[in-house]
Amino acid sequence: MRIARSVASLGPVDVGDHVCWVVPQPGDFQRAASGYLSDGTDLGDKIMVVGASAPAWLEFRPPYGLLVDPAAVHGGVRWDTDALVALVRQEAETADRQGFRALRVLAQMDRIWPAGITAEQVADQELRLDALTGGAAAIVVCAYAGPRFAPEVLEQAASVHPHFAGIPAQAPSFHMFNEAADCWSLSGVVDADGAGAFRVAVTGLLRTLATLRLRCDRLQLMDAVGMQTLAEAAAALPGRKIVLERANPTVRRCWELLGYDDPAVPAELVP
Repeated sequence: MRIARSVASLGPVDVGDHVCWVVPQPGDFQRAASGYLSDGTDLGDKIMVVGASAPAWLEFRPPYGLLVDPAAVHGGVRWDTDALVALVRQEAETADRQGFRALRVLAQMDRIWPAGITAEQVADQELRLDALTGGAAAIVVCAYAGPRFAPEVLEQAASVHPHFAGIPAQAPSFHMFNEAADCWSLSGVVDADGAGAFRVAVTGLLRTLATLRLRCDRLQLMDAVGMQTLAEAAAALPGRKIVLERANPTVRRCWELLGYDDPAVPAELVP
Protein backbone atom coordinates (compact mmCIF):
# COMPACT_ATOMS: atom_id res chain seq x y z
CA MET A 1 0.00 0.00 0.00
CA ARG A 2 1.30 3.45 -0.88
CA ILE A 3 1.51 5.95 1.99
CA ALA A 4 1.56 9.72 1.56
CA ARG A 5 4.48 11.53 3.10
CA SER A 6 6.57 14.68 2.91
CA VAL A 7 10.31 14.22 2.49
CA ALA A 8 13.08 16.65 3.35
CA SER A 9 15.11 15.63 0.29
CA LEU A 10 14.90 13.35 -2.73
CA GLY A 11 17.14 10.75 -1.09
CA PRO A 12 14.40 8.54 0.44
CA VAL A 13 12.42 8.00 -2.80
CA ASP A 14 11.86 4.42 -3.92
CA VAL A 15 10.25 2.39 -6.69
CA GLY A 16 6.59 3.35 -7.15
CA ASP A 17 7.04 6.84 -5.69
CA HIS A 18 5.54 9.86 -7.47
CA VAL A 19 6.94 13.03 -5.90
CA CYS A 20 5.93 16.66 -6.30
CA TRP A 21 9.11 18.68 -5.75
CA VAL A 22 8.53 22.40 -5.37
CA VAL A 23 12.01 23.82 -5.97
CA PRO A 24 12.66 26.71 -3.55
CA GLN A 25 15.60 28.32 -5.39
CA PRO A 26 17.28 27.70 -8.77
CA GLY A 27 20.49 26.58 -7.08
CA ASP A 28 18.59 23.91 -5.13
CA PHE A 29 17.65 22.14 -8.34
CA GLN A 30 21.19 21.33 -9.45
CA ARG A 31 22.31 19.94 -6.10
CA ALA A 32 19.28 17.79 -5.34
CA ALA A 33 18.74 16.59 -8.91
CA SER A 34 22.37 15.48 -9.25
CA GLY A 35 22.09 13.41 -6.09
CA TYR A 36 18.79 11.89 -7.18
CA LEU A 37 20.19 10.84 -10.57
CA SER A 38 23.44 9.53 -9.08
CA ASP A 39 21.51 7.40 -6.56
CA GLY A 40 19.62 5.86 -9.46
CA THR A 41 22.76 4.68 -11.22
CA ASP A 42 24.13 3.21 -7.97
CA LEU A 43 20.88 1.26 -7.48
CA GLY A 44 20.65 -0.04 -11.05
CA ASP A 45 17.93 2.25 -12.39
CA LYS A 46 17.60 3.52 -15.95
CA ILE A 47 17.72 7.31 -15.93
CA MET A 48 15.40 9.59 -17.87
CA VAL A 49 15.40 13.38 -17.70
CA VAL A 50 12.46 15.14 -19.34
CA GLY A 51 13.35 18.77 -19.84
CA ALA A 52 16.24 20.98 -20.83
CA SER A 53 19.91 20.07 -20.78
CA ALA A 54 20.15 21.32 -17.23
CA PRO A 55 23.40 21.48 -15.22
CA ALA A 56 22.28 18.45 -13.20
CA TRP A 57 22.34 16.40 -16.40
CA LEU A 58 25.42 17.96 -17.97
CA GLU A 59 27.53 17.24 -14.89
CA PHE A 60 26.18 13.73 -14.51
CA ARG A 61 25.81 11.58 -17.62
CA PRO A 62 24.89 7.99 -16.75
CA PRO A 63 26.06 5.15 -19.02
CA TYR A 64 22.44 4.31 -19.76
CA GLY A 65 20.11 7.25 -19.86
CA LEU A 66 17.69 9.25 -21.93
CA LEU A 67 17.28 13.01 -22.24
CA VAL A 68 14.05 14.23 -23.83
CA ASP A 69 13.46 17.96 -24.34
CA PRO A 70 9.79 18.63 -25.21
CA ALA A 71 10.68 22.03 -26.64
CA ALA A 72 13.13 20.47 -29.10
CA VAL A 73 10.86 17.56 -30.01
CA HIS A 74 7.73 19.61 -30.60
CA GLY A 75 9.16 22.98 -31.52
CA GLY A 76 7.90 24.61 -28.35
CA VAL A 77 6.91 23.91 -24.76
CA ARG A 78 3.49 22.49 -25.65
CA TRP A 79 3.25 18.76 -25.34
CA ASP A 80 0.21 16.73 -26.26
CA THR A 81 -1.83 16.07 -23.11
CA ASP A 82 -0.95 12.36 -23.11
CA ALA A 83 2.71 12.69 -24.12
CA LEU A 84 4.34 12.46 -20.68
CA VAL A 85 2.17 9.56 -19.50
CA ALA A 86 2.78 7.63 -22.73
CA LEU A 87 6.53 8.30 -22.61
CA VAL A 88 6.93 7.08 -19.03
CA ARG A 89 4.88 3.95 -19.72
CA GLN A 90 6.92 3.11 -22.81
CA GLU A 91 10.30 3.71 -21.18
CA ALA A 92 9.36 1.84 -17.97
CA GLU A 93 8.49 -1.22 -20.06
CA THR A 94 11.73 -0.88 -22.01
CA ALA A 95 13.81 -0.53 -18.83
CA ASP A 96 12.22 -3.69 -17.44
CA ARG A 97 13.07 -5.66 -20.59
CA GLN A 98 16.64 -4.35 -20.44
CA GLY A 99 17.05 -5.67 -16.89
CA PHE A 100 17.08 -2.41 -14.93
CA ARG A 101 15.63 -2.27 -11.43
CA ALA A 102 13.33 0.61 -12.42
CA LEU A 103 12.97 3.72 -14.56
CA ARG A 104 14.06 6.81 -12.62
CA VAL A 105 12.47 9.97 -14.06
CA LEU A 106 13.26 13.61 -13.37
CA ALA A 107 10.64 15.76 -15.09
CA GLN A 108 11.12 19.53 -15.31
CA MET A 109 7.48 20.57 -15.45
CA ASP A 110 8.15 24.10 -16.70
CA ARG A 111 9.59 22.47 -19.84
CA ILE A 112 6.60 20.15 -20.20
CA TRP A 113 3.44 22.05 -19.37
CA PRO A 114 2.45 24.91 -21.67
CA ALA A 115 2.53 28.46 -20.37
CA GLY A 116 -0.67 29.34 -18.54
CA ILE A 117 -1.60 25.73 -17.72
CA THR A 118 -4.60 25.58 -15.38
CA ALA A 119 -4.97 23.72 -12.11
CA GLU A 120 -7.57 21.48 -13.77
CA GLN A 121 -5.15 20.46 -16.51
CA VAL A 122 -2.39 19.75 -14.00
CA ALA A 123 -4.71 17.60 -11.88
CA ASP A 124 -5.80 15.58 -14.91
CA GLN A 125 -2.24 14.86 -16.03
CA GLU A 126 -0.76 14.17 -12.62
CA LEU A 127 -3.60 11.86 -11.56
CA ARG A 128 -3.10 9.78 -14.69
CA LEU A 129 0.65 9.74 -14.21
CA ASP A 130 0.18 8.64 -10.61
CA ALA A 131 -2.02 5.72 -11.70
CA LEU A 132 0.76 4.64 -14.05
CA THR A 133 3.56 5.10 -11.51
CA GLY A 134 1.77 3.05 -8.87
CA GLY A 135 1.57 0.05 -11.20
CA ALA A 136 4.97 0.22 -12.89
CA ALA A 137 8.61 -0.16 -11.89
CA ALA A 138 9.17 3.58 -12.04
CA ILE A 139 10.12 6.49 -9.82
CA VAL A 140 8.92 9.89 -10.99
CA VAL A 141 9.95 13.24 -9.52
CA CYS A 142 8.01 16.17 -10.98
CA ALA A 143 10.07 19.32 -10.39
CA TYR A 144 8.01 22.52 -10.17
CA ALA A 145 10.03 25.74 -10.09
CA GLY A 146 7.85 27.75 -7.73
CA PRO A 147 8.10 31.26 -9.29
CA ARG A 148 7.14 29.92 -12.73
CA PHE A 149 3.76 28.53 -11.63
CA ALA A 150 0.70 30.19 -10.13
CA PRO A 151 0.06 29.32 -6.46
CA GLU A 152 -3.16 27.45 -7.30
CA VAL A 153 -1.28 25.29 -9.80
CA LEU A 154 1.38 24.39 -7.21
CA GLU A 155 -1.33 23.60 -4.65
CA GLN A 156 -3.11 21.34 -7.12
CA ALA A 157 0.08 19.57 -8.17
CA ALA A 158 1.12 18.89 -4.58
CA SER A 159 -2.28 17.52 -3.56
CA VAL A 160 -2.43 14.87 -6.31
CA HIS A 161 1.02 13.40 -5.63
CA PRO A 162 1.51 10.78 -2.90
CA HIS A 163 4.75 12.48 -1.83
CA PHE A 164 5.88 16.06 -1.45
CA ALA A 165 9.33 17.65 -1.20
CA GLY A 166 10.30 21.29 -1.19
CA ILE A 167 9.05 24.43 0.51
CA PRO A 168 7.37 23.41 3.82
CA ALA A 169 4.78 26.18 3.52
CA GLN A 170 3.65 24.70 0.17
CA ALA A 171 2.90 21.24 1.59
CA PRO A 172 -0.74 20.34 0.83
CA SER A 173 -3.34 19.68 3.50
CA PHE A 174 -4.43 16.47 1.76
CA HIS A 175 -3.09 13.92 -0.71
CA MET A 176 -5.09 11.93 -3.25
CA PHE A 177 -3.30 9.11 -5.02
CA ASN A 178 -3.98 5.86 -6.83
CA GLU A 179 -4.52 2.54 -5.02
CA ALA A 180 -6.22 0.43 -7.72
CA ALA A 181 -8.08 0.78 -11.01
CA ASP A 182 -11.08 2.58 -9.52
CA CYS A 183 -9.77 3.25 -6.01
CA TRP A 184 -7.88 6.30 -4.77
CA SER A 185 -6.45 6.89 -1.32
CA LEU A 186 -7.34 10.11 0.48
CA SER A 187 -5.17 11.24 3.40
CA GLY A 188 -4.66 14.32 5.53
CA VAL A 189 -7.29 17.01 6.06
CA VAL A 190 -9.94 18.16 3.58
CA ASP A 191 -11.27 21.53 4.71
CA ALA A 192 -12.07 24.97 3.33
CA ASP A 193 -8.41 25.71 2.57
CA GLY A 194 -8.05 22.78 0.19
CA ALA A 195 -11.64 22.53 -1.05
CA GLY A 196 -10.87 23.99 -4.46
CA ALA A 197 -8.04 21.54 -5.18
CA PHE A 198 -10.16 18.69 -3.82
CA ARG A 199 -13.08 19.54 -6.10
CA VAL A 200 -10.83 19.65 -9.16
CA ALA A 201 -9.24 16.28 -8.36
CA VAL A 202 -12.53 14.51 -7.64
CA THR A 203 -14.28 15.98 -10.68
CA GLY A 204 -11.42 14.97 -12.96
CA LEU A 205 -11.57 11.36 -11.79
CA LEU A 206 -15.37 11.19 -12.02
CA ARG A 207 -15.20 12.10 -15.69
CA THR A 208 -13.54 8.74 -16.34
CA LEU A 209 -15.07 6.56 -13.60
CA ALA A 210 -18.72 5.61 -13.08
CA THR A 211 -17.92 4.92 -9.41
CA LEU A 212 -15.00 6.52 -7.60
CA ARG A 213 -13.86 4.72 -4.47
CA LEU A 214 -11.99 6.87 -1.95
CA ARG A 215 -10.13 4.91 0.71
CA CYS A 216 -10.15 7.10 3.82
CA ASP A 217 -8.32 5.12 6.49
CA ARG A 218 -5.62 7.83 6.54
CA LEU A 219 -8.03 10.75 6.29
CA GLN A 220 -7.82 12.68 9.55
CA LEU A 221 -10.67 15.12 9.01
CA MET A 222 -13.18 16.26 6.42
CA ASP A 223 -15.11 19.35 7.50
CA ALA A 224 -18.51 20.59 6.33
CA VAL A 225 -17.02 22.44 3.36
CA GLY A 226 -15.14 19.33 2.27
CA MET A 227 -18.24 17.17 2.49
CA GLN A 228 -20.32 19.70 0.58
CA THR A 229 -17.62 19.86 -2.09
CA LEU A 230 -17.64 16.06 -2.40
CA ALA A 231 -21.43 15.81 -2.68
CA GLU A 232 -21.63 18.66 -5.20
CA ALA A 233 -18.89 17.17 -7.37
CA ALA A 234 -20.77 13.88 -7.59
CA ALA A 235 -24.12 15.57 -8.26
CA ALA A 236 -22.62 17.68 -11.06
CA LEU A 237 -22.02 14.56 -13.16
CA PRO A 238 -25.25 12.54 -13.46
CA GLY A 239 -24.79 8.81 -13.30
CA ARG A 240 -21.57 9.05 -11.29
CA LYS A 241 -21.14 7.95 -7.69
CA ILE A 242 -18.54 8.33 -4.92
CA VAL A 243 -18.00 5.66 -2.26
CA LEU A 244 -15.95 6.51 0.82
CA GLU A 245 -14.37 3.49 2.52
CA ARG A 246 -12.88 3.07 6.02
CA ALA A 247 -13.63 6.59 7.25
CA ASN A 248 -12.93 7.20 10.94
CA PRO A 249 -15.79 7.62 13.45
CA THR A 250 -15.52 11.42 13.48
CA VAL A 251 -15.91 11.70 9.72
CA ARG A 252 -18.79 9.19 9.74
CA ARG A 253 -20.62 11.03 12.52
CA CYS A 254 -20.25 14.43 10.81
CA TRP A 255 -21.47 12.94 7.54
CA GLU A 256 -24.62 11.73 9.26
CA LEU A 257 -25.22 14.95 11.21
CA LEU A 258 -24.96 17.02 8.03
CA GLY A 259 -27.54 14.82 6.31
CA TYR A 260 -25.32 13.34 3.61
CA ASP A 261 -26.37 9.77 4.47
CA ASP A 262 -29.44 10.41 2.29
CA PRO A 263 -29.84 7.89 -0.58
CA ALA A 264 -30.51 10.85 -2.89
CA VAL A 265 -26.91 12.04 -2.42
CA PRO A 266 -24.66 10.29 -4.99
CA ALA A 267 -21.98 9.73 -2.36
CA GLU A 268 -22.02 7.21 0.47
CA LEU A 269 -19.88 5.93 3.34
CA VAL A 270 -19.27 2.21 3.67
CA PRO A 271 -17.20 0.22 6.21
